[in-house]
This record gives sequence, structure tokens and C-alpha cells, in this order.
Amino acid sequence: MSKLMRGVSRKEFLKLGGAGLAGAALLGVAGCGGGAQGNKKVVRYFTGTSETTALERVAQEIQVDRFEKQYPKYDMQREAIPPDDVRTVIKTRLQSDNPPDVFSYDTGPGFGGVLADAGLLYPLEKAYKQKGWDIYEWAKQRATYNGKVYGVPDQVEEIVVYYNKDLFDKLGFNEPKTVDELRKIADEFKGRGKIPLAFGDKEQWEAGHLFSMGVSNVLGRKGMDDIFYGNGRWDTPEVTKTINLLFRDFVKGGYYPNGANAINYNDANTLFYSGKAAMLPTGTWLVSEIVQTVRDFEVGFFPFPSIDGSGISPPAGVGTGLFVAADAKDKEGAITFIDYLLQDDTARLVMEKFNTIPAHPVDTRGLKVPGLFKQVLTDLSQSSQDRDFGYNIDVLTPQNFNEVMYSGFQDVINGNRSAREQAHALQAAWAKAKKAGHVLTQG
Repeated sequence: MSKLMRGVSRKEFLKLGGAGLAGAALLGVAGCGGGAQGNKKVVRYFTGTSETTALERVAQEIQVDRFEKQYPKYDMQREAIPPDDVRTVIKTRLQSDNPPDVFSYDTGPGFGGVLADAGLLYPLEKAYKQKGWDIYEWAKQRATYNGKVYGVPDQVEEIVVYYNKDLFDKLGFNEPKTVDELRKIADEFKGRGKIPLAFGDKEQWEAGHLFSMGVSNVLGRKGMDDIFYGNGRWDTPEVTKTINLLFRDFVKGGYYPNGANAINYNDANTLFYSGKAAMLPTGTWLVSEIVQTVRDFEVGFFPFPSIDGSGISPPAGVGTGLFVAADAKDKEGAITFIDYLLQDDTARLVMEKFNTIPAHPVDTRGLKVPGLFKQVLTDLSQSSQDRDFGYNIDVLTPQNFNEVMYSGFQDVINGNRSAREQAHALQAAWAKAKKAGHVLTQG
């Protein structure tokens, strides 16, 4: 799963087709009704809440107050609920008598693609041409289903491992380049009463992120492309070994908190923020929250290290996007809102306030951003020259595959399913999706 919303070098490396960093979901307060209110047209926006109340206040200013000031004929009404709940209710909300006009949701066939297949999305090809939206072509393909463009990606992201630099420096550790080095670091921290890796899988998508890091390394971008767009398979020895490493060996080694399947994402993050855990594997969408929350130590990050001599291909790609409901009462207002968000001055403001990078070119000169965010930008621009990026798998794979991935990894963690059984289950789900035509084609 992906959470919320990335000039010279930035524009170039993002166009390579997979670099990125995540952004903050655009938020809202509850609204009701549609059409006109007084002399104003109502635009209803539905999204997931941000990580902190401070970010939510900023979102209110940017997404409502500033928008209404620039477009006084509109009354922007927002409804924000926890991001995980959006997945649960979005289809019902779109089928209701009062659907949102515009909403933020994950792209990819397993998310936006499901809504498109159900006839719940309004195609945006005409809007792209009329407004001249300059979304990176590779990102645009992630919101294209059955040959039609239905969404506007609003963020790109990378999955990395954050670490407590103070703890590392105290013990003389450098960023690990291999899994063997990571094991030595983890063993040392465990011996000192620290949790090596703050990981919880209660919501299940968290394991998908770990899997994305591991399998992107062992297969590389070429191997991943062969699965997604060719005849590659998930049930190979390399994939099976990766599943076993991440969800059996690391569990048995005590590298995760006890009872990881019962720990949710926010609680795992808190273990890292409080200094109880030395490392945190997750996405670059968390930069803003880390900057706001962590005060007692310096935070750095590294890509998941090489596995038995593999390359290092950190997962990157598109997370959420903006969509217009098929039954929206004010499609024009929804498109105007999206256009407002894509304006250079708005995008720069979002980058500064949320430390996020959009999926379209933005002039980054003079941006006032914290050191961790600058490190992300530098790392990504250098990485694009040194190595290929992998993929955040669940935003590219269909719903049936993600269901098998999510529940299956919990079973592997619990010891109720072997790595080999999970690899075969993934391949069976993938083969079924391909036969039904539910997988992406390369754009």
C-alpha cells in the first residue's frame, strides 16, 4: 500500500521511469450535499487523513482556504478519514446518492483499476489535453486502465530503511551494504535490548513493502519487468529464498518486535520514534512526520542491502492519485481543483510543507526544506545514475494477487505457511489475473 503525495536533476531522473518519493494525501473536513450552496458551487473532496494534526492544519489551509481564495465561486468541502478506511468504504461512497466529486486513492490495477472496471470513475483524457497536465508519462500509465486515463498521480515514492544515526554512530556502524552486514548490526542491537527493525503487519500491506524491497533486489528491475510485462514467474528459487529470509529467518532471529502480526503501522513507527527500535523499513512518504516527531536523535536512511550478491534496486513508483467520480455532481469543479494542485506555486508549497515530491515537473530552486528531505532528493538523483529502481509491488498488482500476498505473508510470519507455498500461491494468483486481463500492460 501506498500512503500519501518529488529543477533540473529531479525532472530528469524521474523521467527515467521509477524514481520517487512519497507525498502527503490531500485532506479534508466533512462536507455534505453537492451542486450549489448559496451563490457558490460545492466541490466535495474525499481523502485519507494526514499523519499529524499539524499537517492536517496545513492541508486545510492549502486544500480549502487557498483554493477558495483563488477560485471564489467554489465552496470546497472535504471529508477525511483514516487512510486504511478509505479502501474499505470508497466503492460504497462512489455508489451512494452523494458521491465525492474528487477523491484521493491508490493507483494501480488493484485499486483505481478496480473502480474503473466497476464504472465508478470519470475518464480524464480530455481534461489532460485541455489543461495541459504534464504528468510524467511513466506515472500516467499507472492511472491508465483498459487504455483510458482515469487518474492524475499526485505523488511518487521510494521504500527505504530509516535508521537512528546516533545509535549507529555510538556503536561504530555504517549503513549496511549487504544482508550479512545488516544481520550483524541487528544482532548487536538485539543484544543491547533494542528492537532491530520496527515492523508490524497488522494491516498486512506492510509485509508487501518488505517483500518489494527484497524481491526488487534479487530480481532487479529487468527481472521485475519480466514478471509484470513478460513471462516471468513468482515461484522461482530466488523469490522463495527472499520470502524465507524476510518472513521466517528475520522472525526467528528476533529482528522484529514480538507478535509483529498484531502491531499496526503507527505503533511500529512509534517504536522507532521513541528510540526503542534502531531501524524502520517503510516509505519516503514518512519524511515529514519524522521531521516533525523525532527530536532526540538524527535520522538517516539506506536502501535495503544486497542479498547474497544481488544488486540494490530500491522500490519506487507512484502511490496515490486524484480521481473524479463517474457520478460527480460537479466534474468541472473537480477538474479545476486538480488543476489548482498541479500549479507550480501550489506544488512548491506542498513540497515545502509536506516534504513531498509531485509526479510532474516543478521548479525546485529556492525551496526551503529540512535536511532529511534534501538527503532524499540527493539520494534519488544519484541513484538514478547508479542503479535501476525496483517496484512497490502492490500498486502494480491486481486485487486478487494483493489479497494472496497480504494474508499469505501473515501466515508465513506465523509459521502456518512455508515460503515455497507462498511463492506458489502468488504465482497461481498472478496467472489467474493475467488470464482475466487484470494486469498492467507496458506503456
